[in-house]
Amino acid sequence: MIICHDRQLVFLKCRKVGGTSFEIALSLFCGPHDVLTPLTADDERLRARIGGRGPQNFDRLRWPGTLRRRRLGFRNHSPAAQVRALMPARLWSRYTKIAIARDPFEVAVSRYYWRRARGRAADTDFGTFVARHRARLSANARIAPFSGADRIDRFLRYDHLPEDMAALGLGDVADIMQGLTAKSGPRPPGATASALYTRYPEAARIIADTCADEIAHFGYHAPV
Repeated sequence: MIICHDRQLVFLKCRKVGGTSFEIALSLFCGPHDVLTPLTADDERLRARIGGRGPQNFDRLRWPGTLRRRRLGFRNHSPAAQVRALMPARLWSRYTKIAIARDPFEVAVSRYYWRRARGRAADTDFGTFVARHRARLSANARIAPFSGADRIDRFLRYDHLPEDMAALGLGDVADIMQGLTAKSGPRPPGATASALYTRYPEAARIIADTCADEIAHFGYHAPV
């Protein structure tokens, strides 16, 4: 996650939505007082190679307009509720809270192959994986709520990132992001969501039930 004071932005990082590439690109436009949470060692090397700022101010920070440094606890996927509690209310209300929204059916597929690439689900089929991780399916809606007191102001659509970023005045960030491939490539060629859900229809039913509010809010549809 990132808090960028110059652009008055709070970026909440959901899972498996291309958030790392967004963070790396945005870090090139951050200043010394902004909040940037740590990435993996490989991603930090990429961020350093292109001249982005590394992790800073995520554990201790003096907020603009205050005198004392405060102990914080921001992390990579901090939920909006935590960020709101740690930020001064005047900044939370004034800054634009943004996140990347992606179809939960696609998120589950991406997460499955990401874990398989790291040997964590090598002997588990997709249907079993979804059933076992039911509680995690709605994680992004908890990180970046679309309703309630902690709701996000603007969602950038995963499938329309360049135009959504440009509309928010982040065209320069989008230009940098186009050349990044952070965490890309774990899904095998031809492993489409439609094929997986056709083979494991119960997985589609579990996601449709668990993420019903999110699916309805963004107008997503099961890929079968």
